[in-house]
Amino acid sequence: MKKAAKVLTATLAVTVALSNVSAFACTGLYVGKQASADGTTIIARSEDISPSDYQKLHTVVPRVENQPGRVLEDINGFQMPLPATTYQYTTMCDYADAGDGVYPAVCSNEMGVSVTGTVSASPCAQWKEADPYVEDGLREAVLPAAVACCSATAKEGVENLLELVDTYGSAEGNIVLIADQSEAWIVEIYGGHQYAAMKMPEDAVAVFGNQFMIGCVDPEDTEHYILSDGLLSTIDALELAVLENGQYNLAKSVTDESRSDSSNMRTWIGHKLLAPSTVGDYDTDTFYELFYTPDEKVTLDDVMAVYRSRYEGTAYDADQAGNEGVRPIAVSTTPETHIIQIHDDYPTQSAAVTWLAPGGAEHAVFLPEFSGITDTAAAWKTDSALYTEDSVYWTFKKICGLADTDRTLYTQGVEDYWLLQEAMMQAEMEAAGETVKALYAQDETQTAAYVTALAQQMVEEQMANADHLYAELLTTVIHNNGLSSGKTPTVFEATAALRDAAEFKGYTVGWDTASGGITLTKGADTISLQPGSTSAVKNGAELTLSTAPYAVDGVTYVPMSFLQSL
Repeated sequence: MKKAAKVLTATLAVTVALSNVSAFACTGLYVGKQASADGTTIIARSEDISPSDYQKLHTVVPRVENQPGRVLEDINGFQMPLPATTYQYTTMCDYADAGDGVYPAVCSNEMGVSVTGTVSASPCAQWKEADPYVEDGLREAVLPAAVACCSATAKEGVENLLELVDTYGSAEGNIVLIADQSEAWIVEIYGGHQYAAMKMPEDAVAVFGNQFMIGCVDPEDTEHYILSDGLLSTIDALELAVLENGQYNLAKSVTDESRSDSSNMRTWIGHKLLAPSTVGDYDTDTFYELFYTPDEKVTLDDVMAVYRSRYEGTAYDADQAGNEGVRPIAVSTTPETHIIQIHDDYPTQSAAVTWLAPGGAEHAVFLPEFSGITDTAAAWKTDSALYTEDSVYWTFKKICGLADTDRTLYTQGVEDYWLLQEAMMQAEMEAAGETVKALYAQDETQTAAYVTALAQQMVEEQMANADHLYAELLTTVIHNNGLSSGKTPTVFEATAALRDAAEFKGYTVGWDTASGGITLTKGADTISLQPGSTSAVKNGAELTLSTAPYAVDGVTYVPMSFLQSL
């Protein structure tokens, strides 16, 4: 959750002024390895920044060997001495002219440690007065990098983070998720000096808005909890203690049992989507729990759906009349959403697969990469406050900008297209995981080269797909904008490349060079198509396509509704 600041290092020293960029609506998520369908640990977060034209850059910070004397700085005066050797890690930073800091957002390092931060949260007024923020203390602007650069395990990352708060104080209330192949932790920083960290259960899930969430704790259980020295005594001194079965409920205590609907409703929808048997309609007075058991094992698609949620199917659907004040998870002001899957059976350096949705999950695609990449695609690093076609962020954000203008007409068509692309990329990444394991067994340097090239290839492919999608969407928007009064607007439906999608679904695709006809076969099924015609035949029965297939540069495109029927 962005507020304001700048990461400054010995090699990156820029002076910027704090801006009035505002955001207090990030959403965090966790899926334990025993609760996920594929056995991976998942941590995730969406960023939220207003206004919404806020570019994000994806980079790799290289490993530095034996260079003492360096510092990690923040424009508020925070300075953290760096160890002589720091690890390689990825970042998702702000563009240089934002005037609001670098904000690494999400990092995965060469040691297999991943961190996402932060989800901003605020305690009650009494707490703020008793444990005031430290003006030159640790902020989100440097926090993920401070953890990733020098932590060899998730537990060490937690300990390093808490030591920073002990030493320098905190300038903000923040929630951070840190994970590796062995364990995952949530850290809540309640004020200038007080905090709690909890090892998250492997059989549970969590979705939460901007509110402190850690409930009852056992201070004697040092394997699962770390509490700041003055936390419980401060709660007692302020007479804020909420005890349940003899234990302090931290979230209720430090907030005086107060939560905003904008945050609490996002926590509720997590229950509604992943464990619908546990909740009914939203209740503003309910203090929804952090951890719960999902009704079914959670898939990557389920997590992506959480981040695309606008409370559809509930009374709080943000796109329905009367719900203009509802704040869902998917909003126009999301500059990026990230999901990290940590695989226990992958080599440590490439164990984390990060899925990045530039421009926000609702109308963009999640781009995958293994940790251990040594560089990112050039388009990830194109820094421009104005739209430019050679930027990953702007390539996808332009689609978001169009689709946001009328979600009823455009959202489903855009999402259908990206869901197909994500399904194909998931299959490709699963196969690539086996390649990674085989390469690592031979030569780990080959692994780094392979995952770097693969990530860049996927970016290039999906940027091309985005340009195709944008052209079709823009055409539909312009068509609808020019309709005469009383005319029915067109609901957008994309087309997609036939061969890739059909082969992914198990079909063999053949072309008749004489007639131009196309034949799809799979087992006993045969489908015949003709470019330029909406008529098709499946096993002797006639079909009508919503639009006619067409070819551009040797690629045949067909409507998504046809591909969905395969």
